[in-house]
Amino acid sequence: MNRTRRSLSRAIAPAALLLAAALCNVSLAQTPTPPQPVTPPPAPPPELISVAEAHAIIDGATAYAREKGWRMGVVVLDTSGDVVAGERMDGASGRNLKFAEAKAYASIMYRTTTQALSELYKSRPDRYFGIMNMYGNKVYLVGGGEPIALDGKLIGAVGVAGLPEFEDERAGRAGLSAWEKVRGTLRK
Repeated sequence: MNRTRRSLSRAIAPAALLLAAALCNVSLAQTPTPPQPVTPPPAPPPELISVAEAHAIIDGATAYAREKGWRMGVVVLDTSGDVVAGERMDGASGRNLKFAEAKAYASIMYRTTTQALSELYKSRPDRYFGIMNMYGNKVYLVGGGEPIALDGKLIGAVGVAGLPEFEDERAGRAGLSAWEKVRGTLRK
């Protein structure tokens, strides 16, 4: 009798497993699959300034400096703070590029001119020194950094360094004016 039970249980155990597996498959097949989540379409990429546009700004700024017989460095950054293009005029110090980049970076971070940020030293020293402590040598809070906007949206910034007081700003604005005149022909 024991032998018969063992033989029977040996034969029934695999059959029971197969039956359980079959029942699971049947129940899974009858269970409706949940709907896939709807993912929104990807957002359009942010408007970026092109290399051609950056060179138009640089050309306008260097033309301004060249008229006056000055030498400078100029850098154009995109909204992420990456360099799109930069140029150091012949005879200008290499550090002018670093200063110009730091001005453009500050202008992007705070979406205003670095001249306005430099005024914080007098009106809001806590904010001025807070910015300096936060970003250190990544920002330079003196005039010469100008945000670049297209249709009211920030697309980058230009930084100019190496000119006499207030002339960095004027050179940056001259570059932006040159860009505005030709940007329609430079956009994709």
